[in-house]
Amino acid sequence: MRKPVFAAIALVMMAAVAGANDHGGGPERGPGGPGPEGHAIVGSDGTLYLTSESTSNGTTTVTVKAIRSNGSTAWTATLPAGARRLELSDGNLLTVTSATASDGTIASTLTAISTASGATAWTKSIAGRIGELAPFNGGTYVFVTVPATTSGGSAAHSIVAVDNNGNTLWTVTP
Repeated sequence: MRKPVFAAIALVMMAAVAGANDHGGGPERGPGGPGPEGHAIVGSDGTLYLTSESTSNGTTTVTVKAIRSNGSTAWTATLPAGARRLELSDGNLLTVTSATASDGTIASTLTAISTASGATAWTKSIAGRIGELAPFNGGTYVFVTVPATTSGGSAAHSIVAVDNNGNTLWTVTP
């Protein structure tokens, strides 16, 4: 009698450990699921924003789908090529792309996708590589690094405050 009980307890414990360590597998993980890392964003109105990737002929396309709290799909939008992560900032989903020129300079583009419609609300070009995005009431702080190869002897860092319409409020170098 003890062996089956201990076996059942051990099996439940192994399943719990696997689930806690994210080894549960399944279609919800990885590209093609609800996000490249299985991450979802939930808006204050309960809308769920899910990303998915598809690759055809060597080209990867990333889309985001807005699912309202009643389960209906509000819209689906294609992210810019090379887009990294999404960040929710008031009524926009923000994404970043970067390009390095032959001289080593880096240009990043911040793209805002309207959470109401899925349309591109605005884009903003910023010199340097955008790192962290930190939303605040009324906009987003954008943390930028210009590598040493283009700024002189050491990397230059700045914080750019961008409002919800894509306008620069201020820039500071810490």
